[in-house]
Amino acid sequence: MGFEGRGEDPLSAREHFTLGSIYEKRGESELALREYKMALKKDHHFPQAIIRLAELSYSMGQYRQSERYYRRAIELSPLSGDLYNNLSWVYLSQKKKLKKAESLISRAMELNPERKGYYLDTLGAIYIEQHRYGEAIEVLERAVSFFDETQLDPLSQVYRHLGTAYDLIGERSKAEEAFKKARDALDR
Repeated sequence: MGFEGRGEDPLSAREHFTLGSIYEKRGESELALREYKMALKKDHHFPQAIIRLAELSYSMGQYRQSERYYRRAIELSPLSGDLYNNLSWVYLSQKKKLKKAESLISRAMELNPERKGYYLDTLGAIYIEQHRYGEAIEVLERAVSFFDETQLDPLSQVYRHLGTAYDLIGERSKAEEAFKKARDALDR
């Protein structure tokens, strides 16, 4: 159904991006990837397409691709802390380059201190993977303070990570309490 071999592609980069978004919402990830790539082919500096490629590749477990796209997105938008945070999750998901992930989180906090709670959660997850449980608990407890009671998804995630850290050091009652808070946040 593509236009390859039939001459010039009549769709603009924005139209390919929109089509990719539609496919993605319908759960058709491969078609969405194709359209985002077509958008990027039309406009090599289309940041939204690069970011969607990075995010979708990550969600599909294509970490090398995701890393490549996040690096490219950072080159185009070097002041976006969220891009550094997301690249950290790529490394964390692969259980590699954890020191690099840690430095990326430091950079994210410098760039966007207003999102520090999210970044501290990522740092806590990195510390858990590095078996630095005490430090993980410390930063995760700090992360909680950055969210109010209406921010249920991030609160739930922080409490899940906190519960995991407590569980790993054998603090069962504190782990259960954190896991309960995670569930309660989702039930609201």
